[in-house]
Amino acid sequence: MAALFRPLLRAIDLLCAAGAAVAAVACAVMAVMLVTEVIATSFFNWSQPWAVEFSGYSLLAVFFAGSGWALREGAHIRVTLVTQSLTTRAAWALDALASAGALVVTGYAGYALICYTVRSAELGSVSTYLSQTPLAWPQGLLATSFVLLSLALFARLVRLLSGEAPDKSEIGAKE
Repeated sequence: MAALFRPLLRAIDLLCAAGAAVAAVACAVMAVMLVTEVIATSFFNWSQPWAVEFSGYSLLAVFFAGSGWALREGAHIRVTLVTQSLTTRAAWALDALASAGALVVTGYAGYALICYTVRSAELGSVSTYLSQTPLAWPQGLLATSFVLLSLALFARLVRLLSGEAPDKSEIGAKE
């Protein structure tokens, strides 16, 4: 089964890596915006109203755009207390069940966020800040991030069902 899905899994991994790159850039941009805001306010008594708005959008990207990549890397926080006390087969079943459940939740969230983004674009909704940013842009980023996480969960589930290590952190441990 894994050989059938191998090109798809590779594509999902690359998309999630691109999401992680977006998150890293967003983190750097957010840091620059906030440092600029602190310097402008402290030394020039001049606030940058856009800094608060766009740092919030950047924070969205930092939190969610890289989550699919983090899942593949084994970087998400997990409670292993339960799985350590289970047999290998039971731990696998719990992992598969949790991954499937998370896929349903994130898949629905991704779908709802896409609908919300499309509706905001149709209505021409803009932010309440002076910049009047079209809300479909940050909403689209969030929707894309949830789609990436859903794809990563799908890839995880396929890897679990085919007997592969679902996390890169487990690949070296099993060899």
